[in-house]
Amino acid sequence: MTTLHAIKTMFLFKTQAAYMAKLASTKLGWLLTAVCSVLTFFASEKYAFTIVFVAILLDALFGIMVSVRNGRFALSKLGRVTTFKIISYGASLVMVFMLEKLAHDQGFFGVKVAAAWAVACEFWSMSASILILWPEAAFFRIMRKHLKGEMAAKLGTDLDAILPEEKKI
Repeated sequence: MTTLHAIKTMFLFKTQAAYMAKLASTKLGWLLTAVCSVLTFFASEKYAFTIVFVAILLDALFGIMVSVRNGRFALSKLGRVTTFKIISYGASLVMVFMLEKLAHDQGFFGVKVAAAWAVACEFWSMSASILILWPEAAFFRIMRKHLKGEMAAKLGTDLDAILPEEKKI
């Protein structure tokens, strides 16, 4: 390495260190650092997260179109449902993503199995909570008959009061 190259490298390092010190001196800098760290962590699966987000937005767009066609104003409800979809689907993707990262990590097998089991239990509990808050959540309705016990425990009510079975004629 030439002396000129070493001087340029040292100058670049000092400049970067000065910017990092300036960034770390403000709350906004810490917030940006945290956001960038989270985005970097999930960057490998950016496409999967993006397609779910786009699908939610397309559903909202078509929901608006149906409301306009029928002469109804549904933006308030649409906003709440869309926000809840982003949060609930995002949480599900984050849980599964972290399990995938764990499965491909080097480490002890028993710890991975225990962590996977714990995340599965939390996913189950989260799914019941989402169904309590939003009973029509399509992604989670698939499991609703199996989640009745968890939902009843969270609400402190009878199982039949949660999701009464439909009567067959």
